[in-house]
Amino acid sequence: MYNLKVECGISNYHKSRTPDACFFFADNLIVIDRNYDDVYIMSLHEGQATATQWLDDTEKKLLGLKASAAKKFKVDRVQPVMHSPSEAGFVDEKYREQYMKDVEKCLKLIKDGESFELCLTTQIRKKIGQIDYLGLYLKLREKNPPPYAAWLNFSKENLCICCSSPERFLQLDGNGILEAKPIKGTIARVLTKEEDEHLKFQLQYSEKDQAENLMIVDLLRNDLGRRVYEPGSIHVPRLMDVESYAIVHTMVSTIRGKKLPKMSPVDCVRAAFPGGSMTRAPKLRSMELLDAIENSSRGIYSGSIGFFSYNQTFDLNIVIRTIVIHDGEASIGGGATVSLSNPESEYEEMILKTLAPINNVLEFLKESI
Repeated sequence: MYNLKVECGISNYHKSRTPDACFFFADNLIVIDRNYDDVYIMSLHEGQATATQWLDDTEKKLLGLKASAAKKFKVDRVQPVMHSPSEAGFVDEKYREQYMKDVEKCLKLIKDGESFELCLTTQIRKKIGQIDYLGLYLKLREKNPPPYAAWLNFSKENLCICCSSPERFLQLDGNGILEAKPIKGTIARVLTKEEDEHLKFQLQYSEKDQAENLMIVDLLRNDLGRRVYEPGSIHVPRLMDVESYAIVHTMVSTIRGKKLPKMSPVDCVRAAFPGGSMTRAPKLRSMELLDAIENSSRGIYSGSIGFFSYNQTFDLNIVIRTIVIHDGEASIGGGATVSLSNPESEYEEMILKTLAPINNVLEFLKESI
């Protein structure tokens, strides 16, 4: 959760309505390797314990499942009808005029030398009551398949998270290689192939998006290079690549390096949390400014979801393109970078990033009637 930044030495201006962090220990797991179509049943035990009851029972249940043809989902590059937040019944925390005024505040702060870039965010909300939250997540995943998706249900907190994030925050593998994959630069897709390729080309060579992406790369190299990476190991194997998803193209860079042996997985996360793509630079000052301008806590949005493993590896995403359901209310966050920009375009980019989750909520509610 974004407010966990307080554990990294950064104060919180707003209090979140959701917990600052939720952890659970997964000792029994079914792991599906989609690359090789393998299924693993895993159980963790302390000491020399060799109890296999859960493994045996689960194996029997899996072997007893009736084979069924895999459902082929057709992923449309654009959805037939895209509703705005207001058309879908969502209420903005900040109306268009207020958001654009806040963009102007950010531009003035940048002009005054307080920051180089700022990632201004807001959230939209809609009461949806008690519905099939897992069904909603599966609908979201079907329409917009992402590489870093997650579904988490914390019933005691009356909290459910349907995440379709395309962005990795940090990954530490078994060889001690630490990788970040920040996204900065987004443009909508269209149905016609020729125009869609033109838009992809436009994003690839956008001066504004290149500048923003490069600044985030430098920010992460600084965050990780000063404290986490072995000297000389940091490199950028992919710079400003464009990746394509159901309704958007995005600009992605990859930063890698070898972790210092003395640094623990938690040390690695503390050095870079929250993700620089959601704050901008200079990081500490930018977060202070954003906390003062934004009306409320970002909560889960802009935070991170993932796992820490017993073997000292971890993989964490950035919580974007996500529906957070708390006490029967769905909230969706959106934001845009303020630097070489104008208020109108920043507002439109912020709305664009919320459209996929918004329309999935609306479509699922209609199907549930």
